[in-house]
Amino acid sequence: MRRVSACRKAASCHLHMKKVLFITNIPSPYRVDFYNELGKYMDVTVLFEAKTASSLGIHFNYNLETIRNFKAVFLNDGDFQETKADGRIIKFLKENTFDDIVITVYSDPAEMRALFYLKRHHIPYYQETDGGIIKPGENKLKRIYKKFLISGAKGYLSPSSSSDEYLKYYGAPAEKISRYPFTSLAQKDLDAAADITADDRLKLRESLGMKEEKIVLYAGQFIKRKGADILLRAAADFPEDTGVYLVGGEPTEEYIKIKEELKLDNVHFEGFKKKEELARYYLAADVFVLPTREDIWGLVVNEAMAYGLPVVTTTACVAGLELVADGENGFLVPPEDPAALSGAVNRICESDVLREKMSAASLEKISKYTVEQMARRHTEVFSAQ
Repeated sequence: MRRVSACRKAASCHLHMKKVLFITNIPSPYRVDFYNELGKYMDVTVLFEAKTASSLGIHFNYNLETIRNFKAVFLNDGDFQETKADGRIIKFLKENTFDDIVITVYSDPAEMRALFYLKRHHIPYYQETDGGIIKPGENKLKRIYKKFLISGAKGYLSPSSSSDEYLKYYGAPAEKISRYPFTSLAQKDLDAAADITADDRLKLRESLGMKEEKIVLYAGQFIKRKGADILLRAAADFPEDTGVYLVGGEPTEEYIKIKEELKLDNVHFEGFKKKEELARYYLAADVFVLPTREDIWGLVVNEAMAYGLPVVTTTACVAGLELVADGENGFLVPPEDPAALSGAVNRICESDVLREKMSAASLEKISKYTVEQMARRHTEVFSAQ
């Protein structure tokens, strides 16, 4: 494990000595970036439940060499088992000591087991969430159990006001909740997108085979929760010169059938794209759409805003609720509402003035959401305790 060779500030020197353990499920690339950044300031160990999660439909290019500034420990070298409470997590906690322990996924069996151990032995810990949505009509016993799991931490790290309410609903005291900027973007990602010109955008469109006047982009899986079908139905009310490009995998028969039935010649299924390829689509687009039925965050919203895109998403998207100011850098629409979605998209595409205003607002808002700032905020929270 590589360490930063020198302390730039006295406060940083103190934090270098602090040992922090994160317990989480898999080494998602954006999480590895964050732990690498935090590892510049603190002695970070991350206990991963597994190396991959292909059984859950989650695919990423895991590379051990990307782990640089923190120590990674894997309970399982293979695939994540969603229902397996690996007992080795307790053995690890018994054999190692840390100044701070952070639980990130309280609902996974292995982390539940860790929570029971920490609670039973009165070992202080933090809980960190990527987001949360209160679901009305929840089973009473389920709510009691979730309250037991969530309450009792020494502190909570939350990315949004709606996530604050979620934590408080399940027993977290308001005074113990600290806000942090949740993101997958480094400062270099924001810098790279800042200098795109109209001429650059035209050249990109030509290289991608985009012939329409306006470009609407969707990035996500073809699963019901993400709502790509709602976008397809909304696209029936887009002008002919508005192209819709869906990136993120191969569409199932359901989506192909909708396209054929509605005669959506302006809809294009682009398949899976690596990060560098997806960046070209962000840069070429006029507006980004995430018509989700439910997202406890939605990092694609961060990514789209970093490329100066207005965002249209739903009131069921926590990232949208936190990052999209309705009418300023995009619009929030109800889920399951193609008419509202098409109206919002058309309004942006019809006005160059509005689109440019929203683009500037997106860039301004997202400038505060970088991995560097995320790491700095964590060091502030941990050093305050």
